[in-house]
Amino acid sequence: MSGLRQFAFKQYFKVHIFCLLMMGIFRIFMNVQMGFVLWFVLILSIFGSIIYLVTKPFMLSKDVYTVMAVSSCISLSMIAQRFLWIAFRIDLRNMLYFLVSMLVFATIVTMWLRMKGYKRKRKKKHQTIREKVNKLRYVGWFFLLFLFFYQVILSYLLRPNFLTVLALTVSHMNLLLIIWTYFDVRKLHLKN
Repeated sequence: MSGLRQFAFKQYFKVHIFCLLMMGIFRIFMNVQMGFVLWFVLILSIFGSIIYLVTKPFMLSKDVYTVMAVSSCISLSMIAQRFLWIAFRIDLRNMLYFLVSMLVFATIVTMWLRMKGYKRKRKKKHQTIREKVNKLRYVGWFFLLFLFFYQVILSYLLRPNFLTVLALTVSHMNLLLIIWTYFDVRKLHLKN
């Protein structure tokens, strides 16, 4: 077995360790229920870790390498899928908060502009272009203030950004791992 494949074998072990750590994070910090999928990942990652600890570098065969590579891809795929669902649910909740906040904001600004314009309507029946432009200016400034304060609340209280970026990073790394494993294992088995 080449030095590159022995290095990859160690990385597959690290993927299994990462999956086990993510299981602990899911359960302890995120309060995710252990369903069938996560129990399967736990068993598969423990099995992969035992294979690595039992196998000596000079005893590495193509079958052991293949089992380790495929099991790490399956484990990381299931972890990435669960991670993406958690991030999506948080983002969906934040989008709902954003829509409700926008409705409240729009109602307040509309009522304020109507009350401000109501006194002028008694004096003039028709609005001039200048008054319409002033109304749009008010709406623009209020919208800018709303977005600023909403972003502060979103970043410091709800914190979806880091989790979403982390979930997408794990997902992309999983995709690269699957592509590498497919071509590497295929080349390994076609050679002999």
